[in-house]
Amino acid sequence: MSLLFIVIAAYIFIQTPFGQNWIVRQVTKRLSAELQTRVSIQHVDFALFNEMDLRGVLIEDQQRDTILYAGNVDVRITDWFFIKKNAELKYVGLENALVKFQRQDSVWRQQFLFDYFTPSAKDTTTTKKKAGISFDLKKMVLKNVTFIQRDEWLGQNMLIHVNGMDLDANDLSLTGNNYDIKSLSLVDPVFTQYTYAGKKPKPAAVAVVDENDTAARGSAWNASGLQIRIANLDIRNGTFKSDQQTERAAYAYFDGQHIDFNHINASISNARFVGDTVFSDLKLSARERSGFEVKGLDATMKLTPTGMAFSNMNLQTNRSTLRNYFAMS
Repeated sequence: MSLLFIVIAAYIFIQTPFGQNWIVRQVTKRLSAELQTRVSIQHVDFALFNEMDLRGVLIEDQQRDTILYAGNVDVRITDWFFIKKNAELKYVGLENALVKFQRQDSVWRQQFLFDYFTPSAKDTTTTKKKAGISFDLKKMVLKNVTFIQRDEWLGQNMLIHVNGMDLDANDLSLTGNNYDIKSLSLVDPVFTQYTYAGKKPKPAAVAVVDENDTAARGSAWNASGLQIRIANLDIRNGTFKSDQQTERAAYAYFDGQHIDFNHINASISNARFVGDTVFSDLKLSARERSGFEVKGLDATMKLTPTGMAFSNMNLQTNRSTLRNYFAMS
């Protein structure tokens, strides 16, 4: 009788906000000590079998810089998911979040996290492990999310930001290679990239890929054989910026080493990523800092690692009109 009372009391305790937050504090305290860094969650609210809401999630690297901060994380999952072979992530929400990837040499700063949560190569057994749960994501919503990569080893800094993202998927298994997305909407997306001389020693010789060698060419983009389909992709007020380290300032006219497109609005339908090739129907408008303006582009696009082609095309710029077909390699 006393054992039953203890079980019931424990269950009631972990159902209360006080109990849930007490447990989380103990877990994050232990992780902080074992990882020798700061791991904290300000508040947690979860239903054991299908919901989890986290507030103020912070993970730092061992140099006390942020790896992950998330103001809000909301997850809705299949009821009693832990006793099922397949479970749906019905909803994942992330708000006011920052993710950083940084390295000065060949090792990323968060490698200690991967090492901690990955079983050691020495911990091998002859017993075959039972396969884990297969998760299928259905809906994801992002608000004010930023990803920053500073890669001094290769010489490439990158920033990706969205004010809003709304994704609805037909089939988006987190363990598969076949992704079917019904709709993806991006509001105020920003992609910036800066390349410079990295610290990695240059190889003695650089292999040249024969553009007729489809196997080698495909490995550059899709070595794992991903198949991605997006029925509808909508971009509103996007920005794309690509800079290379130069000893001169950017030219006033179009400069291939300092590209800055803004006010990007696009509607992409029937997009497929198969093998090394992207196919889609595209409608696009954008402005470049030099004054060049794409007033409207309507075409069927084919994009590979070695070139791009537009068919059934109608392109209106601020100074010209191009129709029918255009290819560049």
